[in-house]
Amino acid sequence: MKPAFAAFLLAASVAPLHAQQPDAAAMIRGIRISATLQQMDLDGEIRKDGQANVPVKLFVRDNNMQFWLGENDRFHIRMGDESAKLMTVDDKGGTKDFPASKLVQSIAGTDVTYEDLTLRFLYWPGAQLEGEEKIRGEDCFKVRLNNPGKDGAFGVVYVWVHKKYGAFWQIRAHDKKGKALKEFQVNSVMQLPDGKGYTIKEMLVNSLNADLRVTSQTRLTFKKPGKAAAPFKRR
Repeated sequence: MKPAFAAFLLAASVAPLHAQQPDAAAMIRGIRISATLQQMDLDGEIRKDGQANVPVKLFVRDNNMQFWLGENDRFHIRMGDESAKLMTVDDKGGTKDFPASKLVQSIAGTDVTYEDLTLRFLYWPGAQLEGEEKIRGEDCFKVRLNNPGKDGAFGVVYVWVHKKYGAFWQIRAHDKKGKALKEFQVNSVMQLPDGKGYTIKEMLVNSLNADLRVTSQTRLTFKKPGKAAAPFKRR
């Protein structure tokens, strides 16, 4: 299992893409690497109409991240350039491998699953450049990723990479038969404390029908990031 949740938050700090025909694998690699460049604490929440808000905390230290949905629902992610490992964290700080069967579970009845948060598809090999498209008024490269295994709900994922920022601007995930399931859209960003990069302020996670219409929506929002000061244990 090769998750990349932090890239979900930190991709906007990647350098702009200047090449007219960049390498697809290099673009996805750049998104992954950006997750290891910052040290910060983020506080936010998962919000869906009619559901209780779910508090979110993310602590980033070098290549190590801890993600909290509460004291009893914690993850530790050890990130690298070409690999990452996701583990659950118990109340004593011990870790064990994250169960594959939990990937597709909804978080508190929202549109967000654990697979959505890990964004493990960013580590699938064989990224393919499929051209250029304008997404919500922004020029993007379209990259296709195919699931090399059987775990999780996603079979094919398309990533639209913003030409100017080199960050993902939109992601659409399909099941193993090609049916569209989810869409992730960056709605707004905010500047990092060091003034050198940006991170996501709000992201929309949309459930889709066969016609790509949104059937349900959840918002993942974060407050202005603080400097790395919260307790953190490397594992």
